[in-house]
Amino acid sequence: MNLKCLDNIITDGLAIHIDITKFKSWDLNSGLTVNSLSKWKNAISDNIQLLDYGLTAFDIGNTNIMWSGITLNPNDVYFNMKPIGFNVVNNPTTEEYTGVTVTTEILPISGITITSGDTGNYFSLNGGYLNGFFKLDNYTYELLPPRFNKGLTIETLVYLYPDSQGIFYLMGVRAEDKYNPYFSGETVISGNTGNLSIIDGVISSEDNYLEGISPTRKLNDGFGDYLNMYSTVNVELENSGNTTNNVIAFEITKDKGLSYKYIDNNNIIKFNYSKPNIIPISGWTMIDILFKPYDIFANENDLKCAEQRLGDLKFYINGRLRWKIKDFPEMMFKGLNNDREKQIGVPYNISWGGGSFGLKHSYHYDFQTYSLYSGQTSEYINNNFYVESNPYDIDCPKYPPFTPLSGLTFSGDNETFFMVDECTGDVIPVNVMKIEYTGNTTGNTTGNSYFIKFNQPLSVLSNRNYTTEVIFNNDNFFYNPITGQSVYNKISLGLYGSEDINILNETYFENHYIKNNENQILKTTFNIKDNTGKQEVYIGILIETDHDFNINQPLFIFDFKYTGQDILTKDERKNNLLIEQNFDSSIICDLQKLRIYERALSANEILHNVKFEIENKSDFIANVKKGGRLIYK
Repeated sequence: MNLKCLDNIITDGLAIHIDITKFKSWDLNSGLTVNSLSKWKNAISDNIQLLDYGLTAFDIGNTNIMWSGITLNPNDVYFNMKPIGFNVVNNPTTEEYTGVTVTTEILPISGITITSGDTGNYFSLNGGYLNGFFKLDNYTYELLPPRFNKGLTIETLVYLYPDSQGIFYLMGVRAEDKYNPYFSGETVISGNTGNLSIIDGVISSEDNYLEGISPTRKLNDGFGDYLNMYSTVNVELENSGNTTNNVIAFEITKDKGLSYKYIDNNNIIKFNYSKPNIIPISGWTMIDILFKPYDIFANENDLKCAEQRLGDLKFYINGRLRWKIKDFPEMMFKGLNNDREKQIGVPYNISWGGGSFGLKHSYHYDFQTYSLYSGQTSEYINNNFYVESNPYDIDCPKYPPFTPLSGLTFSGDNETFFMVDECTGDVIPVNVMKIEYTGNTTGNTTGNSYFIKFNQPLSVLSNRNYTTEVIFNNDNFFYNPITGQSVYNKISLGLYGSEDINILNETYFENHYIKNNENQILKTTFNIKDNTGKQEVYIGILIETDHDFNINQPLFIFDFKYTGQDILTKDERKNNLLIEQNFDSSIICDLQKLRIYERALSANEILHNVKFEIENKSDFIANVKKGGRLIYK
């Protein structure tokens, strides 16, 4: 390559090229998202629905909806980066009937547009930085390889200030496995570590529990014949290898030196520092990080199974080699040992202008029980309950709500039931909802059936089960004293919504099983159609008879509630893990250009790129005419 004839930057092997001065790489219409101007020669993407994107993207503020997804297509082969942030979660109270409120905070970063001179647009960082993923494990999506046969060059143009220090580039996994070990609010299990029995839990779009579980063949003890030699048991996935040799970061030190840190194969942080004052105190500065392996394979396919190589790690400042490390272990990246949909955007990351805060801002689903009625007054009852016709009548639409029916009255009652304090002997009234039949019914009702509906819609999420429960007491409400006949009676829980509802388990009572003056429990476990996100569901008590109810005797409701795994909370066990401890750092500086080559550039090529930047930027203060010190360590 004749560099003298080249009137632009080196493009041979250029896989990622972000230039904030270019309209196609960044403009005001894209917010603070930047896009690569070039693509890796083997970049590939497919038509992919990432329905579980929010499970991990929520943690870095890329979405404010944890159950949200994104769609990729074959044209998505250009790497992009977004600003890092976090979500502030306000969970509903037990009386608010679900609906998490989320506010997204973006770490301090701003896009600066320059309309005159030759400086060009740039991003100003004050604690914020950019991040993007270049590969999805086990999906047809790869914008950079996990290993680089001919080495790697990372080249960035930044504006430094006297107080600039911290991580300016990170590559690899941005956090430990969020879903292993499991969080009890998402996956309820029984058994032991050698054989986990799943009871219940939130599932992914691919029907995997959020717990990291692997079905494993186990040799049976004392098997009688060959066919019964093995059995399959569920064991928790190993996660010890997820971070080892899977992340590396580079930073500027307080004394204007360079440093790097990575997690080695023994899960130990390795770090090293250059001598001080090898970086300018301020001004536009080009930093090149180059890794060149000692062994390069003629057939790149051989690299996939090859052992980790050694090579030279070199740091160039404004085109001059300032630090060199020999026998440096190869940078090679891998996915997590978990289902693919639970690690979207966690391994294979690039951070520019900062590192990673690990799992510091991660959230999990957790249980909450919501109270629809628990002893409130008549005013609350009449504001929150009314009567409709049977929602399962095939002649009536299931959604939206029906016209209210008359025939039943509601009131708060504190005279019928009481409890006695065991310590003082005091008699304490128990507030209940009293339902009475008036005998005067208007509207469309079939077979004397009434749906006592809680008139606020419940916000429920797909891919998990909900349980609703009612305690009731029948004071001859289902007995007809006029006819004295044995009539059909039934009391159950009813649900309907915009999506079909699956009833998984149901406890209801009919005929002689509806006992008099005895507390009984209605209970239903349900879910909505998988992968439909958030839906509204109405819930109520369905009472049915083929005759009239008893005008003189009431039906009492003590407690009406439901439980779901839909609030968001943090797993305190995952605070301050290794990545958060060592890579949660950013730098105060300005970012303008980032180039990643899938090969190790020569010294002349690096110098050429610096000269090109000088010719196009009058405020570039680099001196490329004089050589710099070469420091070995």
